[in-house]
Order: sequence, then structure tokens, then C-alpha cells
Amino acid sequence: MTAAHSRIEKVFLDGGALLVSVMEILNGLADNLDRLTGILDGETTTQTVAELRRTISDLAALPERAAARQSSFTQISDLCDSTAAHVQEMLEIIRYLKTFAVTVKITGAGLAEFSGFADEIRERIQSGATEIDRFANQLATMRGQLDTVRSFSDGILADFSATIPAIVRSLQESSEQLAKQHQTMARTANEVKAVTRTVQSKIGTVLSALQIGDITRQRIEHIQSGFVHLNEFLDAGGLPDASLAADLRQIVLHLGHAQLEETLNDFRTQCGSITANMASFTSEAAHILHLRDDLNQSGGNDDTSLLHRMAHDISHACELSKRVQERSQESDSMVASVTHSAQSLQAGIEIIRAIKTDIHYMALNSNLRCSRLGDAGRSVNVVSGELRSFAAKLEAPADNIVNDMRHVEEASSFLANDDSDDIDHIDEPLNAALNAIRAVAADMDKGLADFNREGDLVFSRITETVRKLDFETALGGVLEECLRIARTKMQPLPATVLDLALSAQSLSERIYAIYTMQQERDIHQKFLPVDVTQEVGTPQLNQTDEDDDLFAAALF
Repeated sequence: MTAAHSRIEKVFLDGGALLVSVMEILNGLADNLDRLTGILDGETTTQTVAELRRTISDLAALPERAAARQSSFTQISDLCDSTAAHVQEMLEIIRYLKTFAVTVKITGAGLAEFSGFADEIRERIQSGATEIDRFANQLATMRGQLDTVRSFSDGILADFSATIPAIVRSLQESSEQLAKQHQTMARTANEVKAVTRTVQSKIGTVLSALQIGDITRQRIEHIQSGFVHLNEFLDAGGLPDASLAADLRQIVLHLGHAQLEETLNDFRTQCGSITANMASFTSEAAHILHLRDDLNQSGGNDDTSLLHRMAHDISHACELSKRVQERSQESDSMVASVTHSAQSLQAGIEIIRAIKTDIHYMALNSNLRCSRLGDAGRSVNVVSGELRSFAAKLEAPADNIVNDMRHVEEASSFLANDDSDDIDHIDEPLNAALNAIRAVAADMDKGLADFNREGDLVFSRITETVRKLDFETALGGVLEECLRIARTKMQPLPATVLDLALSAQSLSERIYAIYTMQQERDIHQKFLPVDVTQEVGTPQLNQTDEDDDLFAAALF
């Protein structure tokens, strides 16, 4: 019985510790689920979706912005083509003016006062030709810049058109799915927690039922104490007659056997209940693993995770925005160069117009002089009239060029003042959204990894618990062996039980006083009746009080 007592104490202590560890793991699992669902709580989801929608709006505007800028470049290029045609017209007029200037030199060769005039007007015409050539060169440079910037802008627009709509669609779908994912994960997590609570409740029931170990241990102690009290009683000369002492030993042995038999029956009944409860643990642990797989499917892995897809799309958008910024800066530089060229061209055309005015007035002055000379100055007068006429023809292309340059300036001003500044900073909300999504994705990955690990641990620990906590197999045989040993020592119950009970009243009362359960007292009364109307040893307790006190004293 001492060996049985020791084994019962160890097995039930180990079993209780194992169940408590399962309970702690389940508590950790529930806490982790709360953290996991908290990662995408309603507020976080709403905020993330709002940030994504702002990002989507910024991205969606990029193709339109690029198209508007490209349209401005095309407009400027068309204006430059128009200006180039007017410049060619002016160059043609200048060639005629040069011819007339030579003619003035020839026709006025005999007239001293016209020799200086002819040289002066030739120089002025040549100055105009030089300015127009400079203007043409500047215009050619500007057209080359425009060809470069239009090609560059075409690349940006094509890049935007090929990538941004797909990114925007993906982000829109992801932002809509994010809230749904949270709802799905929360629903699955709540189901896991419900199963967890069920298992915890059953573990609580089993832990409560484990008091059978303490009860069994105490009842064995009571049986052992009965034999100790018997030896003390006989050693003190309680029954001097050896025959009566032997009969008393048999009565106490029968009493111990009956108590142990009842203890074993109760033990087996309670162990059956424990086994039935624990048998359901395995299926519920498997259910937790199944729900874990559902939760993993909702959360996704690196390849399928909604958060990872969103991070990939936004990362792509960030890379795109970097290229946009680089191209935008180069484009802005080109815009500045085009704007500067347009201003230079405007200044140049004003110089040409001034030269045209000078030629006009010089020719008019020549006409006046020729009028005073009469027939001698008639030929020079004719040529001077042609000079005035062709010089006037410079006015129309010059006005057209000025008008073209005014439109170029307007288009350049639009380019300089468009929302390219916003494009330069578009990476800021994108990077902020990317960092936020990556942080949430990392938390989600960690939460799912922790949940996976804890789910495996719960399953393995529950499986281990079901396998190890077979109390009937571990202890039932030991108690059965104690009964067998007792039976080998038992002889028929003496006929003088009542007489001996009276003679050993003090022993009976001492043994009776150590009991904590009514069952023990009822069995005791069959072998060594005690007058229960007298207060014996300890105060009498009703069954409810006994159970409550026993539960409070239980080790588990």
C-alpha cells in the first residue's frame, strides 16, 4: 500500500502538471489570436484602405498628367514648325533685300551722296540677315530639344499607360478585399477560440476530477492509519487475550479490504469519466489544426498573402515613381531650356523687327533725296521703293513669329507651373503606404507563424496528455494487487464482531475519527460500529461540507 500511495501521488501530480501546461498553451493560443486579429482591426483596416485610396488617386492621375505635358510639348513643337516656316519666308525676303542693296550701289554709283547710303543700307540688311540666321539656329536648337523631350515624354506616357492601370486595379481590388479578409480571419479566430474554450472547460473538468487521486491517496492513508492504530492498541494491552487480538486483526483487515475495494471502485468510475473527457481532446485538437489551416489560407503566405501582394504592387509603384521623378526632373530641365529658348527667340525677333524698321526708314529717306535730284535720282528712287516694299514684307512673318512665340511662352508657362511638383513628391505617400503595409504584413506573418507553432504544440501536447493520463492502466493494477495481497491474509470474519467492537471501542473511535468521507464511515460501521450519537474525534460533517473541504484540500 505504501508503494501504491507513492505511485498515486506521483502519477496524479504529473498528470495535473501536464494538464495545467496544456491549459497554459491554450491561453497563449487565445492571446495570440487576439493579437493576430488585432493587427487588422477595424480602425487599422479603415486607415490602411484610406491611405491606399489616396495613393490610388495619385497614381491614377499620373497618365493624365503625362498626357497633358505631352500635349503641351506637341503644341510647342507645332508652333516651332510654324515659326520655322516664317523664318524661311524672312530669309527669302532678306535675299531680295540684299539684291536691291547691291542694285542701289550700282545705280547710285554716279551720285556721291548715295555711295555712303548704299554701304550703310547693305550693312543694315546684312545685320538683319545675321540676326535671322541666329534666330534660325536658336529655333533649330529648340526644335531639337523638343524632339528629345517629346520622345522622353512619350516613354513616360507609354510606361504609365502600360503599368499604372494594372497597379491601380490591383490596389483597388486589394483595398476592397482587405476589410473582407479581416472579417474572415476574425470569424475563423473566434471559432478557434470557441474550440479552445471548450477544451479548456473540459480540462477544468478533468482537473477537478483529478481530486480522485487525492481522495484515493487519503483513503489509503486512512487504511494504513487503521493498521497503525490497531498495533498501538494491541501493544498497549487493549486486548490481553491473544485469540481475541487475532480476531480483532481479522476484523480490521476485513475493514481495510472493504475500504480499499470501495476506493478502487470509485477510482475506476472516476477514471472512466476522465478517460471519456480526454478522448474528445484529440478530435478538438485536430479541429483547431483544421481552423489554423483556414486562418493561414485567409492570411496567406508570401506568394498568396493579400498584404504581400499589396506591398508588391506599392513597391512597383514606388519604383515607377522614382523613374517618374528622374524623368520629371529631366523633363523640367528641358522645359526650362525650352522656355529660355522661347524668350531668346522673342528678343531676337524684336531685333529683326527693329532692323526692318531701320531699312524702311532708310529707304524712305533715299526716296526723299531722289525726289530732290529729279531725273538723276530716278533709278535710285525706283530701287529704294522696292527696298521699302520688301522691307514691309518682313512685318507679316515677324508678326506671325511673335504670335507663335507668345503661344510658346504660354505653353511653356503651363509646363513650368503644372503639378510636376506633386509628381516629384508622389513617392512620399507611396513610401508611407508601403512601410505601413510591410509593417502590417510582417506582424501578420509573425502572428501566423506563432499561431502555427502553438497549434502544433497544442496538438502534440494534447496527444501526449491523452496517451499518458491512462490512470486506470497505471494505477488500477497496483490497487488490485493490494486487494489480492489482503485477500491472501484474510480469514472468515469472527462471529464475535459486536463483542469485539465494544471491547475495542477506543480503537474503533480513533479509526473512525480519521475519516473524511461518509462512505468510509458507512463501511466502518459494518465492522466496528461506533455510537455516532456521541461526538467522536472530529466534528461530524454533512456530505456537501466534506466534498467542499476535500476539493479545497485537493492538490490539483
